[in-house]
Amino acid sequence: MNCSSSAGEKLKRERINYIDELRGLLMILVILYHLLYDLALIFRYHDAAQLLRNVQPWQPLLPLGFILISGISFQLGSKNLLRGFKLLAVALAMTAVTALVMPSQIIIFGIIALLAVSIIICSLTDKFIEKIPTAAGLLVCAVLFAATYNVQWHSVGVGAFSFELPEWLFRTDLTMMFGLRTRGFYSSDYTPMLPWFFAFVFGVFLGRYVKNSPEFLCRKHIPPLAFIGRHTLIIYLLHQPIMVGALYIINGMKF
Repeated sequence: MNCSSSAGEKLKRERINYIDELRGLLMILVILYHLLYDLALIFRYHDAAQLLRNVQPWQPLLPLGFILISGISFQLGSKNLLRGFKLLAVALAMTAVTALVMPSQIIIFGIIALLAVSIIICSLTDKFIEKIPTAAGLLVCAVLFAATYNVQWHSVGVGAFSFELPEWLFRTDLTMMFGLRTRGFYSSDYTPMLPWFFAFVFGVFLGRYVKNSPEFLCRKHIPPLAFIGRHTLIIYLLHQPIMVGALYIINGMKF
């Protein structure tokens, strides 16, 4: 029996709960990483800075996990185009607020913007995506993700098959959403379309398998994680202001 079977249909209509639980676990890890980031880079704690350097190589796994799950959720959800535009409005608001309140930590095309644009693009091309075989879609997305992973560092390809991109592509920040940015560009959260869009679409294809998950996976196993997973957007938006404010108070400083 699986989530899409008749007996499991009610489960499917409500939530596929293990996806929520995975998202909730990722949200907790993000909060811990941002706490370490704040202690190291805003409050200048030496020990936190050393620990941050140690975990930095693993940090890309966090956005990767969120983006894959968002792609899966696109496959399972409805009203995706409307959701994409709502997220885009949130992303623009985040840029405006961080620019006004804390310019040193401004967010320009962070993960919320990436998800918003990806959802909009996939909503508009959904009929085309549906025609692509799952295995082929997964393979192509994996290859394109690997090939474009270093675009913002001026190269494409993998290993011996990589080559440098021409410098003229990086003379303006108008194309920064694609990873083509000047050396002076800064964003405290930067998640460009290349390569991350391909991770999102990989998740869309992966979602075809998730639809047929065994029923026992669709039940709630850890309700607190499932709760966090269902409310990740509001938690994501609020956790940094709350943490930074609390740390300023603890350190006896005014914001």
